[in-house]
Amino acid sequence: MNPNINDQIPLETLVKTMLLFSDSMLKFNLFHVSTHTTTLHSTVTVYCCNDFSNLSVSVSKTKHHQDDSFTLSSIIKSSRLSPETSLKLSQRLKNRNSDDGPNAVIHLLRNYGFSASQLSSLVKKHPFVLLSKPEKTLLPKLNFLLSIGVSITDLPKILIWNTDLSTTSLDKNIIPLYQTIRSFVRNDKEVVSVLKQWTVNYYTDFMVPNIELLRNLGVPQRFISLLVSNFPNEAFIEHSRFVEAVNLVKEMGFDPLKANFVFALLVIARMDKETWELKLKIFERWGWSKDICLSAFQKDPRYMVTSEKKIMEIMSFLVNDMGFTPEDIARWPAILNRSLEKTIVPRCTVIKILKSRGLIKSSLSLNSIIILNEKAFLERYVTRFEKDLPLLLDAYKGQNSD
Repeated sequence: MNPNINDQIPLETLVKTMLLFSDSMLKFNLFHVSTHTTTLHSTVTVYCCNDFSNLSVSVSKTKHHQDDSFTLSSIIKSSRLSPETSLKLSQRLKNRNSDDGPNAVIHLLRNYGFSASQLSSLVKKHPFVLLSKPEKTLLPKLNFLLSIGVSITDLPKILIWNTDLSTTSLDKNIIPLYQTIRSFVRNDKEVVSVLKQWTVNYYTDFMVPNIELLRNLGVPQRFISLLVSNFPNEAFIEHSRFVEAVNLVKEMGFDPLKANFVFALLVIARMDKETWELKLKIFERWGWSKDICLSAFQKDPRYMVTSEKKIMEIMSFLVNDMGFTPEDIARWPAILNRSLEKTIVPRCTVIKILKSRGLIKSSLSLNSIIILNEKAFLERYVTRFEKDLPLLLDAYKGQNSD
């Protein structure tokens, strides 16, 4: 069996409705959003026509008691702003001679899925969002994010993570950023994944040349999408660092057409030389030479980002308790990415029991124990022996097998 990880990553078949761009503005199909809130006793219906200039908002309210946790004063208080920020915000609110604007912002965000605590978090990170014009500037951004596939659950998280999205220009910043990221990946779902993990940077100086470098090397699109959508912080690092990491990965013998090229790039992009050397010293304690470390790295680069604590615990258990050699682990370095508590110990418990009863051979490779998927392991080592050992499944789940 080839110890290298499977290079064939299945392509997603999800087909999403795409945004249509014209020369003058972004247009999208007519859609209708309607939300109802019981605590505010209000109904907000948002109609978005074919362009952002034709937004209309209808808000109806009854005179029932409003939830105190969503009042302007409670949101500001729970945000725990610094005295300086509080003073600036207070002065700007005072100049407006009305709380209607900030209250409208709060009501709008609440109807778009924000909880009281999420509103407080947003205001803490960007207090002047309360000064936004809800219908003119904030609402089109919310609807744009929903139109590209951001869920109502993820919308607050993305805006809190990327506070600039709520204040920067939709046409000048947000849409061009979306278009740039979209050109790197396969669908809008992957764009949303980027927004959930990456602090937005409107300067694409590093983004574009980094991805162009990979494309010029022949890295397949599915691997570029894998990199960008799951690891945007590494994909968009400073270009000089990115080039250095790519060159080092090439020097190590990785093929740009294989998935391991991207995984190796991720590891190198995260680590400086000092951290790399420290990791090598950890494995040297277990008898791994630099050549062994490099060989293991070529099989599965991700083992090098495992924490020292986890490395020591897994090596100690497999070597001292299970009798494997450090070289056995080097042949299957992906084992170091598995959970000791949830995978390695339960599976080794089953193997010990089966060996003690003479039901399996004593010499098994780590690959045949740890690398197997859950279903295959259960079929091979648990279900197969249920008649002889009815409590084996309990032992696997951590229960007493006596």
